[in-house]
Amino acid sequence: MPYRWVDHTAELELHIEAASPTLVLQEGLSALAELYDGATGEPETHELALEARDLPALLAEWLEELVFLAETRGFVADQAGIVLCNTSVRATVRGKRGEPRPLVKAVTYHGLMFDRLDGGWQARVVLDV
Repeated sequence: MPYRWVDHTAELELHIEAASPTLVLQEGLSALAELYDGATGEPETHELALEARDLPALLAEWLEELVFLAETRGFVADQAGIVLCNTSVRATVRGKRGEPRPLVKAVTYHGLMFDRLDGGWQARVVLDV
């Protein structure tokens, strides 16, 4: 499995391994979709443009934006067309509206990591729940 959850007290730690940085972002989206247990409402599309100082911060920004859409619009993304350029990303995210459980309070920078690993990439991020 390209991602896995690690339980913490009042936190969830997400570990991701993927072949490219773009796929790390895609797996982060997939993990959140699983966490929110999907939505079954009307299909929706959102355009995102994010920039950060480095890849770990970009991963945090990416997940924060997906959490924001779930909490404010009831939108759970389950697919994305992602264009990554250094530390900025443009994406068309597709998913459905619904009533996702408000699980994630914040994406933290505690233990945040996004690095090369043996020909691939690995990332770790902790979510405050």
